[in-house]
Amino acid sequence: VFFYQTPSAYEEKAARKHLLGAESTLLALHEALSALESWEASELHNAVIGVAEEHDLKLGKVAQPIRVAVSGGPVSPPIDQTLELLGRKVSLSRIAAAHEWALQASET
Repeated sequence: VFFYQTPSAYEEKAARKHLLGAESTLLALHEALSALESWEASELHNAVIGVAEEHDLKLGKVAQPIRVAVSGGPVSPPIDQTLELLGRKVSLSRIAAAHEWALQASET
């Protein structure tokens, strides 16, 4: 369903676990992905790994926040393929929205 429409809300448990505290990771991901010239799975994969290495995080700590951001929950096809299929505009918009959600949720 998330391929065809933006999720109206995040799965609560997944959002609390993977978005809260990931504000800086989501911002770094948005910046890294925005800078890509090519929106292909291999380039997306390398960008995600680059953010993980740059922030000294395991891949799951980077991929899971993206997964929740773009799908609304903790399960999706491989994240690089998911991002490629969703496209640049939709993916970046959903990551930005998740970043904003995490910022607001951390204030409460």
